[in-house]
Amino acid sequence: MKLSQPRSRQTREQILAAASRLFAARGFENTSMDQVATEASVAKASVFAHFGDKTNLLAALGLAEIEALARQGRESLTTDDELTLEEKLKRLFDPWLAYFGREPDFARLYLSQAGLTAGSYTEAFLVVCRDLEAQAAELFLSRLPDISPEQALMLSRGAQALFHEAVVFRMTGWLPDQQSAHAMLHAFLATWVAGARQKA
Repeated sequence: MKLSQPRSRQTREQILAAASRLFAARGFENTSMDQVATEASVAKASVFAHFGDKTNLLAALGLAEIEALARQGRESLTTDDELTLEEKLKRLFDPWLAYFGREPDFARLYLSQAGLTAGSYTEAFLVVCRDLEAQAAELFLSRLPDISPEQALMLSRGAQALFHEAVVFRMTGWLPDQQSAHAMLHAFLATWVAGARQKA
């Protein structure tokens, strides 16, 4: 018998809350779907029915926050026009870096995009990641009018690669704190933008 929509939503929320507690206490890798089901007081089959696998469950936990970051980034494209390209890129990437500094499991998910399992939550996650790339490309195109859309996309991908490096350095503990991660990212972006301006 099919569960009613409110009941199904309640079960989903129970599972998300349980997963959030367990991931925070044990870490993503050390938490099993069985443990999530037990903590949520639901059948293991319910966890799989709602989320498919543990990766989709993790993506579901972080999706609302990164969607908010993407909306914030899109809104910033049309504001603060007096800021330089470098400053606009910092404003775009800094909130993401701060979030990944607080949520290392979700940072790992972001860094392993190519190997993600298919599922509704991971697919939604990838859409948001592509939107971040598009936002950075729009910034390059708007501030460097002599470049093509293809060149803007490549510059955006380069900026994202530098962002990935700052995330990795923070996650590995090679940077002592979040402030150091932001300083590294800002230095990377300054060099990248200077090079892009020369070529443009």
